[in-house]
Amino acid sequence: MLPSFYWLMVLFVPLVIGVGSGFTMDNEDRSLPERFSVEVFPAVRNQYQEQDAVVYHFDGERVSGSWQRTDFIPKPDSKGTVKWVTTTRMEGTFRGGVLQGEQQSESVYLRDPGDYGPDFPGGAVMRHFYRGEIEGRLQPDGRIKGRVTTTLTRQLGLNYGAATEGEGTRYWWAEQPLNKHIAPATLDYWVPLPSDAWFNSRYILASGAETFRLRQALERLDRYLTEAGDNLLAGRYPLAQRQSETIRAEIDNLRQYVGSGDRASRISFRGLPTDDAMIRRIRLQFMMEKWKEAYTIVNEALGQVQKELANLRGILSANVFKSIIKNYISWSGSIPTDIESGIAGYSPITSIAELPRGFLGWYEAGQKDAGILQDQFRKKRALEELEVFYEKKRHYIVDQRKEVAVLLKALDQSPLAGLDGSLHGFFSSLDWAPWLPGAQRSEAMRQLRGSQNP
Repeated sequence: MLPSFYWLMVLFVPLVIGVGSGFTMDNEDRSLPERFSVEVFPAVRNQYQEQDAVVYHFDGERVSGSWQRTDFIPKPDSKGTVKWVTTTRMEGTFRGGVLQGEQQSESVYLRDPGDYGPDFPGGAVMRHFYRGEIEGRLQPDGRIKGRVTTTLTRQLGLNYGAATEGEGTRYWWAEQPLNKHIAPATLDYWVPLPSDAWFNSRYILASGAETFRLRQALERLDRYLTEAGDNLLAGRYPLAQRQSETIRAEIDNLRQYVGSGDRASRISFRGLPTDDAMIRRIRLQFMMEKWKEAYTIVNEALGQVQKELANLRGILSANVFKSIIKNYISWSGSIPTDIESGIAGYSPITSIAELPRGFLGWYEAGQKDAGILQDQFRKKRALEELEVFYEKKRHYIVDQRKEVAVLLKALDQSPLAGLDGSLHGFFSSLDWAPWLPGAQRSEAMRQLRGSQNP
């Protein structure tokens, strides 16, 4: 199964290191150091993933970076884990406020000794190669809004054959066909740049002249925005609605401050306090689409299995079994590994792609020994095991879709959508300070649209 990893996420903790003389960008009245580094995404360390910090190094117009990510995937029998290790290198340029570049990634699937074939010494059994095209532009708030479009360009699988007399099992790499139905993955992200910003929060960025009065006003507004977001995510809508009125009043008052003496200050806004709650709703809708897709795949696969059980004639080829399982595995690979983190109170995505271990062992052996495929008894036993698996999955999918539907209905009957639309209209109509939509929400919408338009 393809790993659900993508190199850059739209959450970042800015880290800026500047060295050397400055230069002035063509389209902005501000300077950057000749050489500096920025952290685009922080390091992650948990039981499922080890991700290096994603750091871009700027040297004049040249931009570069390299990082590694390891995903730990539980084995179907719950005995240990397997690993996907992905190494990425990025090269590009930043010129005239425009970022252009390319990143090359290799993802390696590692297995333990003896866990793949006879005398297997351990190591890589699959290698996937990706190419990412990067483009981005400098935004009014002093950050680069980037986009990386990633395409799988090559994949290799480790094959093995029977040992010859006096020698061990023979292993060799073989090209594997690419799935033409997998579209390139697109992800938006942000690159912070050195600036004279003296206030930088999730929702507000301020630079230029600083006054005590203005900083107090921004701190107060930022607190209201954060509290409103927390209350919306917790379903405390009446309180959040009252806070939204306070937010409007604070911003109107802030405009008076800027217009009455602090003209050298620059203020911009990003995102909405409704973003987290709306992302939760978007991701629930995403899972509704995915469960619908899974039901169709499982139902069709179950029909194939039952048809084969009812008619055990001829030789069952490996291609028939590939058609029975490939769609289910492809579906499970389309679920981002971090999707459940955005759905508070709903996390069903555990071992979702597991197939019966007995069936997988029979299938792998059958690919190596055609005689096994002619064994009617073994074939019947394997099919019966797969039939039970798909019947259980079908019931599980129905139950999960009902659970998601209940959560979605509760959100749709709440004031969330109305409040979100009202705040969006308010911020987008500001004529004295720029506002940018939240990047994480934009990415969640892109995932949803992709699931609806395969």
